[in-house]
Amino acid sequence: MNNLSFFTTAMQFLLLISGYLTEQLKTDIQRSSCTLDDQVLELKKEITGGGTIDLLDANTLRLDGICSFDKNSLNVGRAFIFDQIALNYATDANSGMAGKVQYKTIAPVELQNAVFILNQDGREVLRMPIRDISNIGTGTNAEEEYKQLKSLRYLVDNREIKAQIKFPEGVSLDATKKHYVYLRLSGLQTTK
Repeated sequence: MNNLSFFTTAMQFLLLISGYLTEQLKTDIQRSSCTLDDQVLELKKEITGGGTIDLLDANTLRLDGICSFDKNSLNVGRAFIFDQIALNYATDANSGMAGKVQYKTIAPVELQNAVFILNQDGREVLRMPIRDISNIGTGTNAEEEYKQLKSLRYLVDNREIKAQIKFPEGVSLDATKKHYVYLRLSGLQTTK
């Protein structure tokens, strides 16, 4: 089967990491009953304060236009390989606006100086300064908002995911405003 080079690379990568997948997904791959499709995992969330902010937890709901994670994991059969990340920012006077604000504002200095950390079951998937993944000031279109990673990263099915923002000690967001972040991971996801 001829396909784009990223698809071929990601499929080979998926085979290499198959030991970390659930038995069901491994069986589906061996039987060729699943493939990879374009996917963007996204999460829009209001954040406050400083320290360490958890973006995902066991109460996070999968809601179209807000969050495409399954609580703080990916359901069985959903493995994800990505090579691009973006974190956009917005502010508003009101709470509860995650799905209503336009994420086109340059992040405040406090957020730019923080670090984004993505872990799965204790394995660090990605650790990067927010400044490196928040390109809204330089991007002229949605594609340019992404940071192109230099290697493939993956999230496997049915394992806990932690997505966190960690601020430097003594640094916090302005408490007089409501702050929102929009996390996007772009890549390929397994599908039947």
